[in-house]
Amino acid sequence: MNLPAAFLRRFASIVGTAGVLGFLYVSGLSGKEAAARAAEPQACKSSQKIANALEAFAKGDLAALAISKTPEAMPQISFVGPEGASMPLSSFRGKIILLNLWATWCVPCRGEMPQLDKLQSQLGSDKFQVVAVNIDTSRPERPKALFQELGIKSLTLYTDPTANSFYELKQAGKALGLPLSILMDGEGCQLGLLNGPAAWGSADAQALIAQAIKSAQP
Repeated sequence: MNLPAAFLRRFASIVGTAGVLGFLYVSGLSGKEAAARAAEPQACKSSQKIANALEAFAKGDLAALAISKTPEAMPQISFVGPEGASMPLSSFRGKIILLNLWATWCVPCRGEMPQLDKLQSQLGSDKFQVVAVNIDTSRPERPKALFQELGIKSLTLYTDPTANSFYELKQAGKALGLPLSILMDGEGCQLGLLNGPAAWGSADAQALIAQAIKSAQP
């Protein structure tokens, strides 16, 4: 349940902070969830340096990328890997990743796929990976066929035939539609968010990702 910030501020002025916490609890946050959210800023404290370094690079072809003012831990979504096994997002810990949710029926997604493939081809390594997750809920042969049609060579095909990953990110206030791209660091913390397509194969994108990789080094 997403509540408007203005409503929460007005509510707080009436009943105080304790009342707001109680209201959030009965509105759907369990004790464990509330504690986890309270711990998020601390868990992603080291990610702030990376996010700060990216501010100057979110321009040109990536001007629509919203760099996180305060990096936060990503929801632990999962999807299916190339071998057919379930993979949690935490499987990619230790490297910068660009998580991209897409579907074959999404025209902007189809146009963006070669751009993502180019980015993976140019910068993919043990320090960075594009993780493109298809969320088609029927006709599972379509994503692979589209990869072949578009000549995708460098991306690994990940799938989520339940589309739960999208709905979980939507519930978390991150997903508005497709395509959805989220830049994350090796700790699983969000560095940037973009709802909509982007020229991920452009010089601007390469510069931003290269800076993220550089800033993540100890």
